[in-house]
Amino acid sequence: MRFLAAAVCLCAACPGDSGDTTDSAAGTDTTTDSGPTTGVATDDPAPTSSTTSQPPDTTDGPTSNPTDGPVTTTDTTTTVTTDEPSTGDTTTGGQATSVVVHLVPQPGVDGQQRVNFAVPLAPGVLADDTRIQVHHAGTELATALRGLARHPDGSWRSVQIQVDLAIAGETDLDVTLNAAPAAGSIDLVPVAETLAGDDAGPRVWALLPPEWLAASRFAGPLGTAAAAEGTPGQAWSDNCDYDEWDVEAFLGAMGSADVWLYDRGTIHYRGHARRGDLSTLRSAYLETTIYRNGLGGQGPNTGIGVPGKTGDAKYYYTQNMALHYLFTGDDRFRESAEDVAEAYADLWNPVYDGGDGFWTERHAGFGLLAYVWAMNVSDDQAQQFRDLADEAVTAYLDVQDSYPPGYDDPDARCFAHTDVAADEDFGFWGCSPWLSAILADGLDQYATESPGAQADAARASIVKLGRVIARDGLDPDGKPFYWMGVGDGNGAVDDYDEHWGESAYVVAMAYYHDGSTDAELRQTAEDLAAGFGDLGEVPHMRSFNWQCRSAVATPWFLAQ
Repeated sequence: MRFLAAAVCLCAACPGDSGDTTDSAAGTDTTTDSGPTTGVATDDPAPTSSTTSQPPDTTDGPTSNPTDGPVTTTDTTTTVTTDEPSTGDTTTGGQATSVVVHLVPQPGVDGQQRVNFAVPLAPGVLADDTRIQVHHAGTELATALRGLARHPDGSWRSVQIQVDLAIAGETDLDVTLNAAPAAGSIDLVPVAETLAGDDAGPRVWALLPPEWLAASRFAGPLGTAAAAEGTPGQAWSDNCDYDEWDVEAFLGAMGSADVWLYDRGTIHYRGHARRGDLSTLRSAYLETTIYRNGLGGQGPNTGIGVPGKTGDAKYYYTQNMALHYLFTGDDRFRESAEDVAEAYADLWNPVYDGGDGFWTERHAGFGLLAYVWAMNVSDDQAQQFRDLADEAVTAYLDVQDSYPPGYDDPDARCFAHTDVAADEDFGFWGCSPWLSAILADGLDQYATESPGAQADAARASIVKLGRVIARDGLDPDGKPFYWMGVGDGNGAVDDYDEHWGESAYVVAMAYYHDGSTDAELRQTAEDLAAGFGDLGEVPHMRSFNWQCRSAVATPWFLAQ
């Protein structure tokens, strides 16, 4: 059994997420770090009022040649080649499927270049990573090809592609899957050899259509920003300003630990899956590289480069590096994801015994995400991370089914714990609706990767969570509580408008996993999304981080 190394008191001074900072209501980020610890509960202010009543060069499965600004837009398309009219479905394997990849060279890059990129794939799209053609201006190119990790059905999650191409500005490649190549092969080179530098990214950027990225679900269930226009889901396009809170903004603030919270690489990769633009890709690529470059040690002894935060579990992320691997084929990021997952297991005990020992939904969620995403991409430790994920989910479901003492509704339950366990002082048992979004995110991804009963139990857990938030987690005006009681009428009023979206997300997930038939759940999710759109505020980078991380999937769940 693994135990949490340490816990410290929760700072209760600012909106949103403050244990490491003291913020004014206007959202300034003056850091007042109290030193490295494992488990600051929320990094968020308590509300002021309450109401009561490149290492191994292999991947799982066969491989081919194993190794390690604004964009000018063009018409990028996805084509499924059949004898029938196309439906736009890119998830059916076996048939020839094409996608246009738009290339954007870095300033000053021209002439013959080795271009490296990867194409994320939905389950069932590609079983044979040698059957891929790449054309440029009608001419087929010699390729280096390699499948990257596998879905549970055995098909490839992504495929790494390299070509040699004379670059003279922006241009397109036509990639056709499930088509035997006829132009020969080239040897794969380490991804590092294709970069302009770790601080600059690839010499040639490769952009895929957001419709393809969203359909692949490589970053989770996401819809495109365009598809959400005119729906309640447009709130995330309106409020999540990836360009304002981009890598340049991060570089100017990265000396403060708080801006690293919530896994910024994943935030921007998920934003990229929704938008498909260079700005989000560049921020995702460079910030994930910065995160990985700060790591030291290996396995359980892995330390992180977040200032003063080695040993503080809420800063340990693997999803960013797993997504980077699936987008690039750079083995260094896969290996680092494995290391960080092992380190998390040494820092976090998923079991809660009903007392005041440290336990939060945020740590529970990031632990599960760490194990699941390391499992998804691991070449040699997948079973280890599967076991950790199973152990964590078993512990979390026990928390949900057991607490608070005396509460017996089987259908509406959160992951209740004492306020002291979260280093709070509300005076009553409860749970955090907004931090529960991270745990729900982890449970949803776990269900996607798990068989039968395991998946069913995780999805049922999300439904219970959404039901109790819809019933007990809102104040009389329909605004989410900051901390909610369970079945007892208690709730801590949130004095800020920075947590609408997370509750909308969890309730929308419950609606979807319950079969998309409960009109009351749907209406609650839409009302919360409308609250985010009409009243939501994103006053600083950390607020952007938590509001635009998991909940950006809300439009997808409501659209199904």
